[in-house]
Amino acid sequence: MREEEKKEVLQYLDSIHEINYEMLCEIDRICTRHGIRYYLLAGTLLGAVRHKDFIPWDDDIDIVFSREDHARFLKVFPQEAKEKYRIVDPAAYPEFFDFITRIIDSSVQVTNLKADHDFYDGRYSHPSADLFIFDNVSSHFALQLTALRVVYALAMGHRPFVEHGKYSGLQKIGSYILPAIGKLIPLKYLTRLYNKLAACGRKNSGGWYISNDQQRAPYWGRIYKKEWFKRRVRGRIREGYFPCPKGADAELSMIYGDYMALPPEEDRIPEHFTSIRLSGEVSAGDGRKEDN
Repeated sequence: MREEEKKEVLQYLDSIHEINYEMLCEIDRICTRHGIRYYLLAGTLLGAVRHKDFIPWDDDIDIVFSREDHARFLKVFPQEAKEKYRIVDPAAYPEFFDFITRIIDSSVQVTNLKADHDFYDGRYSHPSADLFIFDNVSSHFALQLTALRVVYALAMGHRPFVEHGKYSGLQKIGSYILPAIGKLIPLKYLTRLYNKLAACGRKNSGGWYISNDQQRAPYWGRIYKKEWFKRRVRGRIREGYFPCPKGADAELSMIYGDYMALPPEEDRIPEHFTSIRLSGEVSAGDGRKEDN
């Protein structure tokens, strides 16, 4: 990457981090007011632990709720959040992208999106927070994951196109057959079936899994031990402190291995956008300051 391009990417990321920080503060304010429990997750948790901030090259927010708290959050957030924040609920649209609910900052537009993002009337062209769901692991977890994969593949029939090149072998064959079948089934029924299968675990199980993740993501199918989440600590992002699991070390080690080691420099790039161009207001929010 040329020096000019590096400078532009850094400017883009600095703007995105300001926008994301304000969004995270708004989410935390509303959750705190209503006693809704959530945790930083994935790259956002890693940033709080390793960088005491966002990962310098990360460009979104990842948080996780129990299914019950996720439902409560979706009910209260529209009533209390600033007007520029919108919920993008995949169940509310006829086209399928994935099953992840997102909070977006609609006042800021990001151009030149990756892959098929811009086939969705601009819903995914904004800075965002991914809202993941923890569901209980079932007694037949491998079978449950297989069933969820099948329903996910059926739902892909409601995408503008399927990237068959991402798959190989039997999965590639399935990427043609299952979406073709799923196209004939209304998406609302597939969504209902997916959520029913996702929530059929045992409440007394010792683990959770992220049920609404994209199925090719590194977190898919991993079991998060509930004991990691019995206590919460506050992890630092910029000037604010946000809830992290006490067992963050075990969680991050499971996902990333040696999570304190930085990736190669060529891999330190934004994941979601190819462009550094933004349009809209950029302003920093007030952090929730708290001793660690």
